[in-house]
Amino acid sequence: MGLFAKKYKVDYCGQKMTYPNAKDEYKAGEKVTLYFDMIATDTNYSFTLDGAELMRDYDREKGFVLSFTMPDHDVKLHCFSRNTMLIDMPEEE
Repeated sequence: MGLFAKKYKVDYCGQKMTYPNAKDEYKAGEKVTLYFDMIATDTNYSFTLDGAELMRDYDREKGFVLSFTMPDHDVKLHCFSRNTMLIDMPEEE
């Protein structure tokens, strides 16, 4: 890859501020490491990148650590959260 390799965009689904070190664009093949620090207790989190679940680690000071290799196209990163204190009630038919 040359000095001016094409960069691709990351869509943070309107939540870029929850990833304090996030950049708007990365080069294809670049190792991307993001931190998610808006963590609430009693909440389960999952992250997807282009619809596929993204593995995560945890750092006590930085929060969830997400990493992936940037593909050669724009991507969409999404965080799903679910409060574990709420009871899921089945819908009546």
